[in-house]
Amino acid sequence: MKKLYIFDFDGTLVDTLYDSVSAYNKALEKFNQPIFPFKTADDINFEEFISFMGSDEDILEEYMDIYIRSPKDHTKPYDGILETLAELNSNPDITLAVCSNRMDDLLRMLVLKLFPNIDFKYVIGHIRDEPFKPDPFLINKIIKSEDFLKEEIVYIGDRYTDIQTGKNVDVDVIVVKWGQGSDDAYLDDYPIKVVDKPSEILDL
Repeated sequence: MKKLYIFDFDGTLVDTLYDSVSAYNKALEKFNQPIFPFKTADDINFEEFISFMGSDEDILEEYMDIYIRSPKDHTKPYDGILETLAELNSNPDITLAVCSNRMDDLLRMLVLKLFPNIDFKYVIGHIRDEPFKPDPFLINKIIKSEDFLKEEIVYIGDRYTDIQTGKNVDVDVIVVKWGQGSDDAYLDDYPIKVVDKPSEILDL
């Protein structure tokens, strides 16, 4: 039986892509730079967007400021996620956690806003100068705080980075297909399961 369920955030629990790209485009416009073209969320290819972003620190800082202040009207849990989390939460032997490369303060704010009735024992995001996933640093903050055996832990994510994260801490991985992943994650032989809908996470 799995006793510790650690979830990635963006693309796994919550669809954040539309609002993230919109905020980044507003930052680009402020610096008179060409924007990432899209009309609806279906127009956005995650890998193309990541490649497009670049590393200009001034633009990225402006993007974060715009994103934090934005209403995030399009940011919401994926269909079936709330019900699945509630079912897991109802089992007193199961602990829930979130581990994300998103900045820690913003992650905690979004989790409180979107999951007010879900008891996540740990919400761990990125803090400046700490390594990002797939480095095991962030997820080990959770694992080393608990006494669970490795075989009692499962990490759930949507991308190949999440598979690498699970490998690096030697825990089982579930890959979800509704997020921002691609065939390199769906076809990898490490995950114990690739799921099409959240309720399938319950079938362990």
